[in-house]
Amino acid sequence: MKRWLFGLVAIALAALAALPPGVDAQGKDTLTVALPSHAPTLDPHMHFERVGILVNINMFDSLLHRSAKLEFEPSLALSWKALNDTTWEFKLRKGVKFHNGETMTAEDVKYSIDRVIEPGKEKKKSPQYGNVRAIKEARIVNPDTIHLITDKPFPLLLERLVFFPIVPKKHIEKVGDEAFGTTAAVGTGPWKLVEWKKDQHIRLEAFDGHWRGKPAFKYVVFRAIPEVPTAVAELKTGGVDIIRNVNADLLNDIKSHPLTTISTTPILRVHYIMLDMRTAPFDKKAARQAANYAIDKQAMLTKMMAGLGKQVATVVQPQSFGFDASVQPYPYDPKRAKELLAQAGYPNGVDITLHSAAVDWRPHFEALGQMLTDVGLRTTVKMWDPGPAWNKFFQAEGKAAHGAYGSWGNYSVFDADAVLHPLYHTEPGGWIGKHYARVEGLDKLVDEARSSVDQPKRKQIYTRIQQMIREEAPSVFLYTQNDTLGLSKKVDYQARPDEWLWLYAAKPKS
Repeated sequence: MKRWLFGLVAIALAALAALPPGVDAQGKDTLTVALPSHAPTLDPHMHFERVGILVNINMFDSLLHRSAKLEFEPSLALSWKALNDTTWEFKLRKGVKFHNGETMTAEDVKYSIDRVIEPGKEKKKSPQYGNVRAIKEARIVNPDTIHLITDKPFPLLLERLVFFPIVPKKHIEKVGDEAFGTTAAVGTGPWKLVEWKKDQHIRLEAFDGHWRGKPAFKYVVFRAIPEVPTAVAELKTGGVDIIRNVNADLLNDIKSHPLTTISTTPILRVHYIMLDMRTAPFDKKAARQAANYAIDKQAMLTKMMAGLGKQVATVVQPQSFGFDASVQPYPYDPKRAKELLAQAGYPNGVDITLHSAAVDWRPHFEALGQMLTDVGLRTTVKMWDPGPAWNKFFQAEGKAAHGAYGSWGNYSVFDADAVLHPLYHTEPGGWIGKHYARVEGLDKLVDEARSSVDQPKRKQIYTRIQQMIREEAPSVFLYTQNDTLGLSKKVDYQARPDEWLWLYAAKPKS
């Protein structure tokens, strides 16, 4: 790990030296954000990537919003209430305009729901289907009222609607899905699309007709900068105003710089290595447990994350409803790891390949691979560039021989379901679980917990699930992280506990 830390600093210094002094690629009316990559589409229903969500929330509104204190607030819905266990009524804000001038109605809300949940050949195969598959019907009552009807009680409905952007029915039917996801994205959010140059930048302009009023910045630019040291260099020289996932060894440097500062807060994001339970060696529980004992999580947190995170026993995060602190994490025990690997049939070790496209976490991925290698899980780490090749490999084909490192942010939903369903549910709607996880009885428990309004019962089910997956080890369970932002001192903004970059709240400092 040490050589990675020294190497990272060297890269950062080299990047700084390569930039001419006084670079300032933006005016005072522009807020520029560095992201490691762009999502494959601007269509908010057709991806699940955090880098895309951070763009989408500033272009599109959902029915509900969440304040910086994590309280539900009206957005496109002015009010909501449960009519019974399976029916919710939403009263819509009147006079809301899309970026193309059309007025939003209940027709657009119904269309937005339908394009994700409708079965059959017209279904767009949205990766977000699993989040809202409990919704059976979106029923229009009148132009300003809609009922959402679920097949069973669905306690997560309001949580899921905080990020469920409403899109314009007539516009999409006119331009088509492909154009909507690339050049013709239209929402009701604070900023509208000006230009998207893939792997370069997404440029947005303030929407004068936004119901909240004009944002403080006229333009927002999301630049794709995969290398953290380069992003840091750009922050210091004025090329960007906000960067994410600042490496621990660069924190003090940014804090001490006269033009930059740090804002950090705990978030829901949890790190893991998904293990492919369908094939050797991780079809054996002993091998999966060995991988968990092999990782020194506390050393990772201390040396590589500046303590800005917590070790977890499973993928359920402490801030989520259903978290059970009595389930204990795997301790670091390389001796036990080797014993278990021998029990699994690999006394002389075994060669494995792990994959990742988390380019801003590459040093951590390398360190994890070395720890696994040290106990006999001889690991080749394959780093992919985020983009079509990785999406095809991981999301479409799901062949991660023998696993994949990444993190999950719960869609900023503070409930255990938001990580358990996508990571471990095999069908329908499971996103990662359908490719890797094979834990008998787990699907049934996840379904039971997400279809009950009895919160004590749900909590009991989540305890059972955490005990089950801790024992079966479908993943290497690692740690949570903070959202750690590097900020220009020209910008007044703070990291949020839901990991959003809600840039409407950003203000220029005088």
